[in-house]
Amino acid sequence: MKRTHLTIILLSAFFVSSLLPHSLNAATGRCNPSDYEVLLKISKALGNPFPSWVPNTDCCDWYGLQCNDTTNRVVELTIFSGQISGQIPSEVGDLPYLDNLTFRKLSNITGPIPQSITKLKRLRFLRLSWLNLTGPVPDFISELSNLIFLELNFNKFTGPIPSSFSSFTPLPNLVLSV
Repeated sequence: MKRTHLTIILLSAFFVSSLLPHSLNAATGRCNPSDYEVLLKISKALGNPFPSWVPNTDCCDWYGLQCNDTTNRVVELTIFSGQISGQIPSEVGDLPYLDNLTFRKLSNITGPIPQSITKLKRLRFLRLSWLNLTGPVPDFISELSNLIFLELNFNKFTGPIPSSFSSFTPLPNLVLSV
């Protein structure tokens, strides 16, 4: 009797424990847990504007995101059009596999470009256009050594193009207009 009772308890514990990793992983799906936490911070900083950015869902299915099929890391963040206001969240720099960062046609996005983007060592495409970014075009953009496309048009930048941009090798496609 005791042995049967113990067997039932052990089988029940095994069954429950086999479900546990699946249920924990279901919260983020294939999305990397670190990227998931960063994206929730970005959403909060922007006022939670995206209906698809719902906690406990797979962030790889969220609006404006693309994940790498092999690593499940976020490689693209595209925020295009809408009533978002504030500054570009510094947390974007905490998405280390980001290859493409786009904020476009968001007239209520203001302030400077966050220096945290220099942490994005894999970034190849940076599009920050039709915003209301202010201040000088930051010198630190030249630290993005893999950049092949830089679009900063239709903002309110002041001052000259940084001389450090001449250190880009090769020089990225550059789109700078009024």
